[in-house]
Amino acid sequence: MSEVAGGTWRGWRWAASTDIGRRRAENQDAWLVRESPAGLLLAVADGMGGHPNGAWAARYAVDELASAVGAQASPLDLAAAVAALSSRLRDAAARLGTPGAGTTLTAALLADGVLRWVSAGDSRLYALEAGALRQVTRDHNLAAEPGGHPGLANILTRCLGMAGALEPDAGELAAPEGLLLATDGLYHLVAAETLADALRSPDLESAASVLVNLANDAGGPDNITVLLARRATG
Repeated sequence: MSEVAGGTWRGWRWAASTDIGRRRAENQDAWLVRESPAGLLLAVADGMGGHPNGAWAARYAVDELASAVGAQASPLDLAAAVAALSSRLRDAAARLGTPGAGTTLTAALLADGVLRWVSAGDSRLYALEAGALRQVTRDHNLAAEPGGHPGLANILTRCLGMAGALEPDAGELAAPEGLLLATDGLYHLVAAETLADALRSPDLESAASVLVNLANDAGGPDNITVLLARRATG
């Protein structure tokens, strides 16, 4: 059974859904929506496929980022926060006896008409602008490298918990009409125009659930997580 949730924040509506998929024994994805004085934080994470403590790593990442954002009355440096979080996660995984555990993390912080974002791995952030969906983040995997092959999409080049220093991508833009965060279990199987249609739906919770069902109907080989947010129109 898919998990579905939704809510509102200062003229925005949001909805999230996650599912284990058809071929996985455990859901190693995590998502989070958290209000704080710094704004509305939305995040998704995908624990490294099948690795022991992958689910723990994903939940650790979104919760620790939320704590870091919530401790600030004004927006913090998201890239620096995630880089530091990667190091802490690596150390914690070693203490748990599962060195190498890691996770993707893509997050967006809405505040004062600005969307600030950060990403490491291949979970994605899309923005709906003038009715069109645009991929904001880039994938950190071997398939996305120059000369990369689609068959290498499961090999990450950056993630939280990786050896050495993490350099996440980060940026900001004027708050769009809508935004969508998703793990690769969704966007590999559902067309971009269908994702855009979900953000245009009057019922975001139903739309999020439909997207998860479409990914499962297409085989559901991986965990599936989607988080939608849109300016309320009434």
